[in-house]
Amino acid sequence: MMIPRLMRSVSFSLSLGLIVSAIGVWLVARGVDPAQLSRVLSTADYGWVLIGATAIGVTFFARAYRWAVLLHPIRYRGSTLMAALLIGQTLNFLLPLRAGDVARSVALGRAPGSSVERVLGSVAIEKVWDWIALTALVLIVALIVPLPDWFVGPARAFGLAATLLLIGLGLVVTRRQRGLMLIDRLFGWSKIPFRGLSDRWRQFVLERLNRLLDGMESLRRREAAWRAALWSAVTWLSGVAANAAVMRAFGVDSWPAAMFLMAVLMVGVALPPSIAALGIFEALTMLALGVFGVPNETGLAIGLTLHLVVSVPAILAGSFLVVWESRAGRPPVPWAARTQMDPVPHD
Repeated sequence: MMIPRLMRSVSFSLSLGLIVSAIGVWLVARGVDPAQLSRVLSTADYGWVLIGATAIGVTFFARAYRWAVLLHPIRYRGSTLMAALLIGQTLNFLLPLRAGDVARSVALGRAPGSSVERVLGSVAIEKVWDWIALTALVLIVALIVPLPDWFVGPARAFGLAATLLLIGLGLVVTRRQRGLMLIDRLFGWSKIPFRGLSDRWRQFVLERLNRLLDGMESLRRREAAWRAALWSAVTWLSGVAANAAVMRAFGVDSWPAAMFLMAVLMVGVALPPSIAALGIFEALTMLALGVFGVPNETGLAIGLTLHLVVSVPAILAGSFLVVWESRAGRPPVPWAARTQMDPVPHD
């Protein structure tokens, strides 16, 4: 029963993603002059595009180092960690609803001393750091140039929520034993829905919550927090540099615009369930750069090129590392590995 339901869910997500992508492509196509777009693409300085691709490569390493900090004390081979990271990033490109983040958690969760829940906990903390970096980026740009209220207001609220969430998770991890004891008592409280659950179910749930909190232990270590913040800054600055380089290839030289574009893309691409962000990525690029007076044709050319610069290196590097790890007897892909998730207990 579960497999047909899963297939229906995947089919629905893919269908919805295709619809969203088709709408995005239509919106992009109707707002540009094909002849002018061709001229913009033919006159670009693609040496800057190569520099942008190099900056994207730096983000791969920065994200891998940050993830290693968040996963401590469990240590992974660098190639294994990078392979899982790039697999997740590639699947996020190709599938809707951030499926790659779950896939990379499953890929690493099979390692000795680890678990899927523990890796998921580290991924959750990673996302919170990205939200905080996103908000800081928007606030910096807002101090340099005026930005539209439709973006700045929600971004501030988003950042405040992310900061409060980080603090809240830190308190949960610090008081984890008290929290687990409270949950354990709830299982035995006769007036709640957990009343009929057996001791095996109680242990099953508590073990998984405990593992999830294990993945958030970095919040208790000040050194880990500083290192995570540092690698987050390197990641985002490298992403901005990639944007700036690709924009420079098409004659647009504006660091504030590159920073704003980074923020808009990170928010916009993560939300709609599109396939490979096709159409959405380009439309958001045109929207963001339009705030700085960039023509639609130039914005679309930048969006198309940047989309390739962001996605193709990840797919190629990830595919190479998958083959490398598989030949070494360490298949990093979820469907080739056994996970450490225990079966659901049956009464």
